[in-house]
Amino acid sequence: MRNKMMVNKLIALLFIITCCACHQKINKNNAKNIQKIEMLGNYQSSGKLGYLVTSVKIIEDQLSINIIYNGGCKPHSFRLIGDSTILQSNPVQTNVYLVHENNGDNCSDEIKKELIFDISRLKNLHHNPIQLNLDNLNTLTYQYK
Repeated sequence: MRNKMMVNKLIALLFIITCCACHQKINKNNAKNIQKIEMLGNYQSSGKLGYLVTSVKIIEDQLSINIIYNGGCKPHSFRLIGDSTILQSNPVQTNVYLVHENNGDNCSDEIKKELIFDISRLKNLHHNPIQLNLDNLNTLTYQYK
């Protein structure tokens, strides 16, 4: 009976280790999809989003944006544009915009996607922390080390 319990615990441990290894492999594959924020002065958004932001978060120097958009027939591309203009407040603010190119895709499949952007270039603004206004709809604070 005791040996059977030890075997079951060992199998459970091996299963957990295998799952963790798979999870780390997935994260490494996602690292290839990380884009850098583009910094432009006085950038003006077109105001046409074409997507719905379901969640945003900052982990270290990466901004993760979960979105839903319609498509499915042609590839879509996304860019993150940072406005290098600083809005004086406490903390200081800057606007960032997610730019969506649908390449004329008129299909209506609901696509869910996580976009990850390296936002470390915002450190060049020399303010810490910085409040980010994403598409003037979502606000979050970037504090770096």
